[in-house]
Amino acid sequence: MNTTNLAQQVIEHNEDFLIGDVVVLEGIPLDFDALYHVTEVYENTVDVFIGMGILTINKRFVRSASTTELMTKRRLTEAEHSIAEVP
Repeated sequence: MNTTNLAQQVIEHNEDFLIGDVVVLEGIPLDFDALYHVTEVYENTVDVFIGMGILTINKRFVRSASTTELMTKRRLTEAEHSIAEVP
């Protein structure tokens, strides 16, 4: 019997996004600090793209929002993110 509690598993840099997932944008020179809901996931022969309303972006620039980001309703800065991850 598998007794693994999925809620306790930490999944970092999940490559598989689903419609409805809350994500943040990374590695983009513009200052996007909002949270986005995935509305579409599609791939071509080269890469996978994530649709977020009118915005479509390569999944390399998207990561799942952390619990702290969900609570604050915005993307954390790099400094805030590092503080939030300290146990």
